[in-house]
Amino acid sequence: MSVYAAAMIMLASAQAADTVVEVARGDRLVIEQLTGSVVITSWDRDAVEVRSADGGPAAGVQRTGGEVRLVRAATRGRPRSLDAAVRVPRWIALEVGSPSLDVSIAGVAGSIRVQNVSGDVRVEDADGYVDVRSIRGEIVVVDARGGVRASSQADDVTLRRASGPLEIHSVNGDIVLEDVQSGSVRVEALDGDVFFSGALTAGGEYGFNVHDGDATIAVPASVSARVRVSTFDGDFESEFPVRVERLSAGRPLEFVLGDGGATLRIEVFDGEIRLVQRR
Repeated sequence: MSVYAAAMIMLASAQAADTVVEVARGDRLVIEQLTGSVVITSWDRDAVEVRSADGGPAAGVQRTGGEVRLVRAATRGRPRSLDAAVRVPRWIALEVGSPSLDVSIAGVAGSIRVQNVSGDVRVEDADGYVDVRSIRGEIVVVDARGGVRASSQADDVTLRRASGPLEIHSVNGDIVLEDVQSGSVRVEALDGDVFFSGALTAGGEYGFNVHDGDATIAVPASVSARVRVSTFDGDFESEFPVRVERLSAGRPLEFVLGDGGATLRIEVFDGEIRLVQRR
């Protein structure tokens, strides 16, 4: 056998699937108490496939009733960090909880729930409800259509092209919402800036509460909303025709844009409020 042929056999062996488990609609995938990184993508099979990203034993799959659980593979010596690629049916629901795990999820239509102590989380192309919470780790959600609740204690939260009800929190990090299409948005930031860009729908409610940071809200020039803004220690700037002779500390300013179809509330304790036209 040639050296080339032997190398190809070794490569194929390293890339072979570690585990493939058939699943049925109604099953869910659970990942708990693992460290390292996991990349989850969807495919057309009704099965969960787990591959080791580095060719070594990474994880296995256990089934209990309708629950499929990703577990650490048995190895000699001290357990090492997980580094796995997982393929799942698009319809499956995911539940992830870990002390330290970087998570990437793409193309899943079922509900997604991630609770990490540390580790970055990225979710793309999601049809179901997305609930992501991390104490230390950046959260990025792109193209989520079923609503999002996201919370980070010590890092940034970013949403792009999200729809459905949105509830976003950050204790020490910025919050960025771009190209949002939602009738219900609630944003709270303790120490960080907030940026929002999106349309305001008739009857929709939009609330932004910032303690120490600036809030920039970008909406279309044709916006229709009843607006209430207040800041204790900061200024209010508007690209819309709003006459403000004086903004008193702690006292709200109320005005109407267009027909007043939506409700927009922006409250900042220590920082600037900017209401700008979306471009």
